[in-house]
Amino acid sequence: LQAQVNVELYRKSEGVQGNIGLHFGGSKGNSDFFTGGGAANITYNTKVYSLLVLGDGLLGFRGGKSFSNEGLVHLRYTWTKPQRFQPEGFLQIDYARPRKLTFRALAGGGLRTILFEDAKYSLTIGNSFMWEREHLDIPATDPHPDQTSVLRSSNYINLRIRTKATITLTGYYQVMPSEPADVRMLGNLQIASPVAGPLQQVTTIRYRHDSRPPLGIEKNDITIGTSFAFTFGKNKENK
Repeated sequence: LQAQVNVELYRKSEGVQGNIGLHFGGSKGNSDFFTGGGAANITYNTKVYSLLVLGDGLLGFRGGKSFSNEGLVHLRYTWTKPQRFQPEGFLQIDYARPRKLTFRALAGGGLRTILFEDAKYSLTIGNSFMWEREHLDIPATDPHPDQTSVLRSSNYINLRIRTKATITLTGYYQVMPSEPADVRMLGNLQIASPVAGPLQQVTTIRYRHDSRPPLGIEKNDITIGTSFAFTFGKNKENK
């Protein structure tokens, strides 16, 4: 799971669409662990607006004890009637125990800009401001505050290539205007390949950077995963 939802993965054509995905992984031998999770999203699209609801969760166990526990719910409204400049607003609640994050809530709004789009390629950027509230489970000796309430600028660029597989590359850059040294960067590469009918196999590589994490949390984090997703609704992408 990532703190920022890659919303460009869920842009669809008119109607009700979505997908349900499951992820399982593990190892036995020198390293014994098991991970499992699920995600579901649904979008309602008209000629005027788009509404997205997304839920995601992940659990991991090592030696019979939980070492990973993360969850996220995201809601987004986009006014899609303008062909190029599309205002949108969003709400999100999430948590991530591996990063000592027990609660996070954010609300924001901004502008999505379509730079180029055809049947095979699309290039978009997004710029927004969001209010962010975080609660961290950290000791009193940690110089990082255990509760924060800040305003951030969130900006992304997304490239999508549609061939036999759909390749989506997205980069986020988030900064506090009051403290430019406080930066968060997120990168996401996803390759979705059809298996049979509505079933897809999805491989994802994610990178996260936090310039000011709590003690004991690395500034950089990379995860690689694969999952299977069942897609329902129209499979024609938004044009």
